[in-house]
Amino acid sequence: MTVDTARAALAVLDDPFGNALRGRQRPFSRTHGTAVAYQPDVSVFFAYPAPLTAAVYADLAALAGPGQTLGLRNRDVPLPDGWTVTGAFEMVQYTGVDVAARPDPELTVLTTRDVPEMTALVQLTNPGPFLPRTIELGSYLGYRDPRTGRLLAMGGERARPDGWTEISAVCTHPDARGRGLARRIVGAVAAGIRERGDEVFLHTTADNPARHLYESMGFIHRNTVNLEIVRVPR
Repeated sequence: MTVDTARAALAVLDDPFGNALRGRQRPFSRTHGTAVAYQPDVSVFFAYPAPLTAAVYADLAALAGPGQTLGLRNRDVPLPDGWTVTGAFEMVQYTGVDVAARPDPELTVLTTRDVPEMTALVQLTNPGPFLPRTIELGSYLGYRDPRTGRLLAMGGERARPDGWTEISAVCTHPDARGRGLARRIVGAVAAGIRERGDEVFLHTTADNPARHLYESMGFIHRNTVNLEIVRVPR
């Protein structure tokens, strides 16, 4: 791979959700003008061109709907009248080209039948958004207690911009932490991604202790985005 090719491959991750929604994940998208987003029961992410002009804000408002929320990254212009900020955090992006990937036969492939249990685990551990149809975006693996069958850990795939697949929703039940389950799941999900010819990346929040795990596995910090959650006026 040439330097220019490598840079172009990484540049896709400057707008991973937009590139996914305009590319391989177009079937999961909804659009209005310049704005694009996942269908509302699939994922929460929106994408839009820079800079944030009045026209772009109008497209986002129409796509989200009155009174709804959406995320704005690295906003450097004022919000339109009536828009409000409801929260803010730093979203950290890692690439994982040097991460060891290995299948794990003790993990279970999760399906739509498992979504209620997956949702309960996400609500308990809060790894990030997981909606009723998020599982349709890619493969999800879980670890079940061999005695009870209870789902103790999970993780899977979300955004798929060209050449890359995002690992997402990695979480472990508090009763099973410290057993290396998250490491095993990340490695196994990465193995499936590599088999398809993609490379791996992920997002987390700046204050998430899981960053230590990801960095110990070889994930490399690429950038940090200031993400504001804003509400469209009713």
